[in-house]
Amino acid sequence: MTIQLIKSYDVIVKLIDRYDYGGALEILLEKGLENVDAAIVIRSCKYAVNFDFQTAYNIIMSLPDEKKNDPIVSKLAKNLKSLIEGDPNAMFSELVENIKFQLVNEEYIDFLGRVYRFKEAIYKYIFVKEHINRTRFSFLIDAMSKKRILKILRKKYKIFNSNLIYGISAYVNKYLKDKKSCIEVVRLLNSEKMTRLIELRNSSIVGHGFRGVSREDIAKAYGNPYNVIDDFKFCLKQLDIIIETYKYSRVNDFLKKELFCINYDNNNPMNIDVVHKTH
Repeated sequence: MTIQLIKSYDVIVKLIDRYDYGGALEILLEKGLENVDAAIVIRSCKYAVNFDFQTAYNIIMSLPDEKKNDPIVSKLAKNLKSLIEGDPNAMFSELVENIKFQLVNEEYIDFLGRVYRFKEAIYKYIFVKEHINRTRFSFLIDAMSKKRILKILRKKYKIFNSNLIYGISAYVNKYLKDKKSCIEVVRLLNSEKMTRLIELRNSSIVGHGFRGVSREDIAKAYGNPYNVIDDFKFCLKQLDIIIETYKYSRVNDFLKKELFCINYDNNNPMNIDVVHKTH
């Protein structure tokens, strides 16, 4: 048997491969398939990629028990729970995935915004980890606020730079000189090529200007844009952060299988022609 895929299914798969869950969901809604399991998972992903993890989790938990026990869905739900709790492994993994989305979709200004956010998050993590005694670290604690960190830098370390990244850099270079891993991370994130990338961000609409950004601009500043992701993963490894890679790729494979099963519905909602051949 061969199966010829027409229109809707093919379009949805392309959208999913580009992590455009909102677009894929819109087509399913047009087909009256908003309540099928695949649509529910896609809707959850739509919220997750926009960092609304609580809504994404609530949607996943609305699936039938049988589907929630599927290994991929179960792992996704567990991951969303970790994101809701601010677990650093989950949060950094999600941010790395999100940076990749911007490159895949050629959304370079948003890519630069995520790069800056990642750099700031790394610096905050390094500083706060040195100042709290917790068995479980969370990105949601008050100690992660910029105001609190700058206050500690001023009062305890006499570092008066109002720029968070510069202030923490000064702290690391002065007080964490024996921590090679932290020094390596700061050196990479303060490198000339990273500075050029941040300058592109600062002059764009997500910074302080209106300059457009192309792939060529990023390549000129840093080299292959995907090198940024590799360097960020290196930084996380230095800090013993465990990164989950290909989370959404695995989810996408699951969704494609789910959507393929829908094609056998007697009402043929996805406009699929099934052609039988004898081999």
